[in-house]
Amino acid sequence: MPLPGLPEISIPPSMEAMLLPPPTPPAPAPRPRPRPVPKAQPTPQPQLAPAEPQAAPDLATAPSGETSAVTGTGGGGAAPAGTSATAAPAPPAPPAPASPQYTPPPSATMHYSSYVNGVQNPDGLIRWEQDGGRYRLVVETRVLWFRFVFQSAGEMGPGGLTPLRYEEARRSKKEVARFDPAAGLIVFETRGGQAPMPQNFQDRFSVFLQLVGWVAANPQRYAAPGVTDTFNVADTREVEPMQVQYVGEETIEIGVHGMVSTKHFVRLPRHPGDKRRVEVWLAPALKWLPARLRQTEPDGTQIDLVYRSTEGR
Repeated sequence: MPLPGLPEISIPPSMEAMLLPPPTPPAPAPRPRPRPVPKAQPTPQPQLAPAEPQAAPDLATAPSGETSAVTGTGGGGAAPAGTSATAAPAPPAPPAPASPQYTPPPSATMHYSSYVNGVQNPDGLIRWEQDGGRYRLVVETRVLWFRFVFQSAGEMGPGGLTPLRYEEARRSKKEVARFDPAAGLIVFETRGGQAPMPQNFQDRFSVFLQLVGWVAANPQRYAAPGVTDTFNVADTREVEPMQVQYVGEETIEIGVHGMVSTKHFVRLPRHPGDKRRVEVWLAPALKWLPARLRQTEPDGTQIDLVYRSTEGR
């Protein structure tokens, strides 16, 4: 702020001059004191809600019955710094293996010499009919004076057979099972009751024609012994798992046709103590249809069907 100016002095002419003391200059105005800077007030911190108590981790039970729990650092369930406490998602499951391709054999009626413990019986036959979309399979055998007929019918696609009806005729008694893929049900019409239809489903005889089509589509899949196909197989009473294993290549004799090369398959035991054995030999010379079938009963009785001829040949 500038200082104030000096006051004006007027001297009358008739008066004796008087020496006046110089006026005392006014004291300088005090400098304004700097205003105090207000202290910064601390920013109020939001009040945190009390932490919810953490739930105890799930227990993992071992087959032995022991249990264990997995926790974070210090056993308190906390995740390490810089990481999320949420567990990382599990990696996606690997895709299911592709189903084997199916090449159906052409329609044929094949006659087989039938033997029971080496004693020849009346001939048996396998009648296979297909039009590219549907199929019908009839297997007929005679043991002594008893006649057995097994029939399977259904649909056919790129992956193989879808049975819709299965029938067993033993002597004068007939039993039927019906299959409903849309509803996922197996209906035992004669016996009564039903069961859910599992994956890889076949009936008791379509399973072998399913195998025929897989071998025809890709014989190299069965290049080494030990290849095993798993099915769920129904008859007119129940459903059970079945495994069919490739044993190896064999050359067998089929009557007037002499020796033929085959692929030999065996049904593995279905349960401990299962003594019934089923074998089939598939021949490329017969469009992979069976050159021989053999069933060995628990008492040792062997029933053999050996290829003899095809109608029209």
